[in-house]
Amino acid sequence: KSGFSLVMNHPACVNEITLSLNNKNARTKALVLELLAAVCLVRGGHDIILAAFDNFKEVCGEKNRFEKLMEYFRNEDTNIDFMVACMQFINIVVHSVENMNFRVFLQYEFTHLGLDHYLEVGDLHPW
Repeated sequence: KSGFSLVMNHPACVNEITLSLNNKNARTKALVLELLAAVCLVRGGHDIILAAFDNFKEVCGEKNRFEKLMEYFRNEDTNIDFMVACMQFINIVVHSVENMNFRVFLQYEFTHLGLDHYLEVGDLHPW
């Protein structure tokens, strides 16, 4: 509990954790997403997570936020743990917002990156 509190009070820490998604190990990426999902569910955590992915976008040279996450999701399709963690994270990021317009905007971000198309091919539907 105290460790989680320290993470929440130090946004740069969440930035570093988010950058750990660049790890080659799918299990590490899954654990990172599980931790980020937990942060997202705590009061004020959603903003911290979005800021961390904005930072990730800048540091990694993404054109769009969540671009690498979606790339990893498409390329790690043999690792069920990672895929489950990724879908859980996406659902939490999108659905933990009360403002419906913002929720639709977040859904569009993932749709724009091809999530809907990818899931239709596998006959899965996130929302």
